[in-house]
Amino acid sequence: MRISSIAVYTADLEYTGKAYAFAGGRSHQEFTSTVVVLTTDSGLEGYGEVCPCGPNYMPAFAEGIPACLSMLAPAVLGEDPRQISSIHERMNQALTGQAVAKAAIDIACWDILGKAAGLPVYTLLGGLQTPSMPLHRIVPLATPAEMQESLCQYRSEGFRHIQIKLGHGVEEDIDLVRTLSNVKQPDEVWIGDMNAAWRRDQALRFSRAVESVDLYLEQPCRGYEECLSLRHRVRHPIKLDESLNSLGDLQRALRDDAMDAIALKVSKFGGLTPSRVIRDVCVDAGISMTIEDAWGSGIATAAYAHLAASTPSRALLNTTDLHNYNTTQLATGAPEVSGGRMTLSDRPGLGVVPDFTMLTLHDVYE
Repeated sequence: MRISSIAVYTADLEYTGKAYAFAGGRSHQEFTSTVVVLTTDSGLEGYGEVCPCGPNYMPAFAEGIPACLSMLAPAVLGEDPRQISSIHERMNQALTGQAVAKAAIDIACWDILGKAAGLPVYTLLGGLQTPSMPLHRIVPLATPAEMQESLCQYRSEGFRHIQIKLGHGVEEDIDLVRTLSNVKQPDEVWIGDMNAAWRRDQALRFSRAVESVDLYLEQPCRGYEECLSLRHRVRHPIKLDESLNSLGDLQRALRDDAMDAIALKVSKFGGLTPSRVIRDVCVDAGISMTIEDAWGSGIATAAYAHLAASTPSRALLNTTDLHNYNTTQLATGAPEVSGGRMTLSDRPGLGVVPDFTMLTLHDVYE
């Protein structure tokens, strides 16, 4: 089996809410997603999707991904997509860095591997260990009243894991969390996500002021060293996100005892192949994980959901249903959501099919 063509599509995803806003004045209403279709000489197709959360969140931006794929396509055309580690070697030789673009091809290869084997991808990633995955829902940065309204809505829909975006200002965020904590339920898991917005003194002040509130602090400071300094001075558990971008970063953080949990975004690490390694190291080290991605529709959700479903329940903090954050869907067969939890089908591969009426063809490589 060989890759005979690579088609690159794009589509705009509109956020369902008023605005997806987070610290640093970043606010987005629309995101550009890239969908890759690998076609093989056997007739099997594989689908991958990546979607950066705007141009100022991670070291990738949507407009640059098709250009990266134009460099990667010649390196993988004619190769066996089932030999995924070999595909990664060829991509790394062709282009340094650019993990998000490589992730699109990697995910599509896993989809083909599952279809060729007649198995869902979660079986190939370790087996179904968490059939019903707990979901978190994000409360975007807004007025306190709007954020409380969002929180109550998600609670009524069955979500017990809530990620609260912070970044108004330290005093305002202290007041916000104190106010929201009056309605916090005992079985709820809360994460206060600063998205690297604060200096260490600001984060320290915030944590001490709301010390009685049970919540994780996610990426409170921009730099790894700042977060590490904070980790050893606060009682809240620390969850790292933006400062972990490779296996080497994770290994360093484990040596330094830098975190209690991580956000494992599949595209940021280069796809399912490297993310599986990150996942397994965290399981062994006792680090809980939110397994997710930056943004996307049904294909992106399916990809990280297969990794989450094959993760031991004791190590999976939660995941999320990004495809339901958008007003439109780019694929059919996305994971099912009910009562704040998500499940996968047992269809081979990722179990999703693009809706090509929603996609714009960008390039084809043969």
